[in-house]
Amino acid sequence: MKFLLILILLPAIEIYFFVKIGSEIGAISTILFTLLTAFLGIATVKYQGISSFMQARQSIMNTSQPGIEILSNLSLFISGAFLLLPGFFTDFLGILLLFPPLRIILIKSFIERAASKYRKSPQNNNKNKDYIDIDPDN
Repeated sequence: MKFLLILILLPAIEIYFFVKIGSEIGAISTILFTLLTAFLGIATVKYQGISSFMQARQSIMNTSQPGIEILSNLSLFISGAFLLLPGFFTDFLGILLLFPPLRIILIKSFIERAASKYRKSPQNNNKNKDYIDIDPDN
C-alpha cells in the first residue's frame, strides 16, 4: 500500500516542482538543471559502484560494525539513483543522502526501527516453540 501511494504521489510532487521552478527560472534553465543533476547522479553511481565494494570489504575485515558501512554505500547508490531520476524532489533527496552525518543518522534510525520490528514480531514470541526449554539448574 505504501509503495502504491509513493508511486502515485512522487510524479505529482515532481510535476508540481517542475511547474513552480520552471515558471521562476524558465524552461531551458529547468531542463539544463535536470540534465546536470542526472549527470551528477551517473557520476555518483559510477564512483560508488567501484569504491563501495572495496570499502565494504575493508570494513568487514577492520570494523566491528560493517553493516553501517555497507548500508552507507547502499544509500550512496540510492542517492545517485535519486539524482539520476528527473525531478527536483528526488534531486533534493539525493543531495541529502550525499551528506555523511545525515546518512549515518538515517541508517542508524533504519537499523533501530528494523530491530524493534523484529523484536515485536510474533515469530519471535516464545509461546509457539517447537521445543521444550529445560533449565538444568531447576
